Amino acid sequence: TLLSEHYSPVEGLWDEAPLAPKIAAIAAGSFKVKQPPEIRGTGYVVDTLEAVLWAFFHTEDFREGALKVVNLGQDADTTGAIFGQIAGAHYGVESIPALWRRRLTKRIEIISMADRLHEQASRR
Repeated sequence: TLLSEHYSPVEGLWDEAPLAPKIAAIAAGSFKVKQPPEIRGTGYVVDTLEAVLWAFFHTEDFREGALKVVNLGQDADTTGAIFGQIAGAHYGVESIPALWRRRLTKRIEIISMADRLHEQASRR
């Protein structure tokens, strides 16, 4: 799984195509043992990935994790958006607080696009 020790989407993949050292450290679980200020939401892709996984690992639900990651500050919109993608896929849309969903800009368009993407994926 995404949070397992030495994550790899396909067994042996990193043997064929080794990760950069900073990414390898994250795949090995660096986010599990660090705390702010070592965890930073700077917008730099390595920091962002680590911050998002840190919040996902150290919280129990969508709301708690989203608040935790954006409250790191710095590039909060980027870390929040990426956390939302991962946590939304994991917890499901119903896990997003109803008030947040109701206030979402272009909510109808987003739901329509998500439905079309799901339909396309289901055909395969």
